[in-house]
Amino acid sequence: MERRELLVAVDADEKLRSRIATLFAADGISIASNGSQASADLRVVGVDLSKPISLRRLKAILTRGDERIVAVSPFCGVYGLRRAMKAGADSLVLEQELEEMLVPAARAVAAGLTVMPADLWNGAERVSLSHREREVLRLAVTGRTNAEIASTLFLAESTVKSHLSSAYRKLGAGGRNDAASMIFDPDGGLADMVLRHEDHESLADGIPAA
Repeated sequence: MERRELLVAVDADEKLRSRIATLFAADGISIASNGSQASADLRVVGVDLSKPISLRRLKAILTRGDERIVAVSPFCGVYGLRRAMKAGADSLVLEQELEEMLVPAARAVAAGLTVMPADLWNGAERVSLSHREREVLRLAVTGRTNAEIASTLFLAESTVKSHLSSAYRKLGAGGRNDAASMIFDPDGGLADMVLRHEDHESLADGIPAA
């Protein structure tokens, strides 16, 4: 069966774009020029999903039109994958697997399929928050300031900031509001990890002010 010709838009830095171009050229896939990107079958976007970034910003990076999206990231955990999917990604390819996975993923996405790394899809890389990180994060996303958290837990504010930074990094959250959105999302699977029973009741009233 003859392969369908594909036109792919690529948004990536020069080094990654060069790798992508080499792989696509070897498989007969064309890369759209700036003037023809609107007619592309799909878009390949380089983005580091391991770094804290707001969901709104991630959506802006990934979705610029109606094309289906293949995200390429150097690293990614299970929650980074979930966020990428919520932001509009139809596939995720890790940079270390680019040569093996990009072309099959691009062709599958162009055919209307969703393609994700199996270990992330199955939740193999679970986020593990320490007891103190959960305590600090719970208080932060339910409206406490750093000073109030420090007073409640008998910690220095610098220690609170350190625990929060670590928790945000593990979740892939860009900050307090972003972490709250993730934790209070009923489909995110984080509420039971972080919140107490009484905190769950506030879901009915929306995310607390942070």
